[in-house]
Amino acid sequence: MAQKRTSIYDIAQRLGVSVSSVSRALSDHPSISAALKERIRQVAEELHYTPNSVAVNLKTGRRNTIGVVVPGINRSFFSSAIEGIEDRAYKQGYDVLIYQSKDSAEREERIVNSLAGKVDGVIASVAADATDHGYYNRLSAAGVPVVLFDRTAQGVEAGTVIVDDYQGAVLAVDHLLWQGMRRIFHFAGPQQVNVWRDRRQGYLDTMRKAGVASPEDYVFEGVNTSEEEGRRFVRGLLAARAAGNEEALPEAIFFAGDFAALGAMLEFREAGIAVPERVAVVGFANEPFCQLLATPLSSVDQFSYKMGYMAGKMMFDRLRGEPQVGVVIAPELIVRESSLKKVIK
Repeated sequence: MAQKRTSIYDIAQRLGVSVSSVSRALSDHPSISAALKERIRQVAEELHYTPNSVAVNLKTGRRNTIGVVVPGINRSFFSSAIEGIEDRAYKQGYDVLIYQSKDSAEREERIVNSLAGKVDGVIASVAADATDHGYYNRLSAAGVPVVLFDRTAQGVEAGTVIVDDYQGAVLAVDHLLWQGMRRIFHFAGPQQVNVWRDRRQGYLDTMRKAGVASPEDYVFEGVNTSEEEGRRFVRGLLAARAAGNEEALPEAIFFAGDFAALGAMLEFREAGIAVPERVAVVGFANEPFCQLLATPLSSVDQFSYKMGYMAGKMMFDRLRGEPQVGVVIAPELIVRESSLKKVIK
């Protein structure tokens, strides 16, 4: 026979107080003295009391659940950010529902529209091909706060947590310029996405300050920043070189994402092009594989776990009624062998 679940009536009977006093004490109501609250909590612990979450949620209107929408969970950046969100949510006694947009605006809109009534708030990183983000504002208008991290969107009523992508690009390009390189190419992601747009602008501004006359000629925009796109980019450079263009290969390439940098390095190796001796390479994200490659990859760290944890904290601040804010995390360039043509002492 199943053991009877302890209720607040059992606690009240043990202490000889009213049920309403127990209820107020467990919800930390100011009308109950600190001493009585402590006695009630001690007895609740002794009796192994756990609140009925369904009843609590019906009373408060809360579901104790946060929705998280990301482009994909197959990248360590997003899985690490989700870990940060979940760790923060766990401390608050909340559950997390995770959804993948797979960079599809249609899929993202369907997911977000389905979350009203299911969750107390939504933390998201927007899909790459989304241009109209009105569905997030409809969620906010329905009383569900929104926090965007990494990839954000103009015109959306939301708190934001991002890394300084512009400054990350500055760090990467300055590192290459310091070693005397001037023909530095940039492999960019789709420019409707803020992270890739800001990285490109940081590259362009830093090159111009260095006196490079036509850096726009050195920019190549990929469909995405996948490994295959990185390989395709390098195959194009090698084909132009084989056709007689000796200037097709740069001294260095700054990639907007580590996976594209990985694909490029593999393609260079298969073609017998030495990295960093012939072409130096820097990526962005500091994926775990960077330090495991035969030639470890230099990359800009965007602190994914910290970003997720701070997005979680911001969400619970919003749920307590605090105003939405924007948080910017300072990036750090992790220098490894792939970008070192000159030994740094």
